Amino acid sequence: MWKHFVAIGDSFTEGIGDEVEETPLKSWVHHFAELHEPTLKYTNLAKRGLITKEIRLKQLEEALALEPDLVSLIAGANDILKGRWNFNEYKSEMELMIDALSKSGAAVIIGNLPDFTARLPLPDEKKRVIKEQLLQANEVVRSLSSEYKLMPIDFWNHPIAEDDTFWSKDLIHPNSIGYRKIGEIIFNRCSI
Repeated sequence: MWKHFVAIGDSFTEGIGDEVEETPLKSWVHHFAELHEPTLKYTNLAKRGLITKEIRLKQLEEALALEPDLVSLIAGANDILKGRWNFNEYKSEMELMIDALSKSGAAVIIGNLPDFTARLPLPDEKKRVIKEQLLQANEVVRSLSSEYKLMPIDFWNHPIAEDDTFWSKDLIHPNSIGYRKIGEIIFNRCSI
């Protein structure tokens, strides 16, 4: 169905985390591509540590130049977890990327953010602030998904978000089994 899949984003899409149960550490992008028959050609441009604006500045133009027919965008965790949250900037950056990707003719997978506060050992007030910001980011994702008719992945409400067996010791990144599971979740969502 698709010929070339391009993934943009941060460490969640790059695929950093712990290797567990002798399962090689590979990004969810790799697992997602392997589930296709034949294996889907892909380019993973995601890099750890980037906030949403940096993803746009460093990855969007390159992604568009590759002329993909399928693109994924999952962003915003670093904006929040690094204490650099700015709702208006996040909304603007996401809109700019989604608009450009949609106008290119590519189908777009977009993911919301899981509830990191369910796992992170933080003071209650800090958890409350982070949760509020995550909900704001996820509302932007929901709104854009509806407006642009994207393929949304709901990590907030998926059971994987609260199952510690899928997460690395840092409690932020999936582990090798988690990335495999996420690849399956996204594949199943895109096969609907």
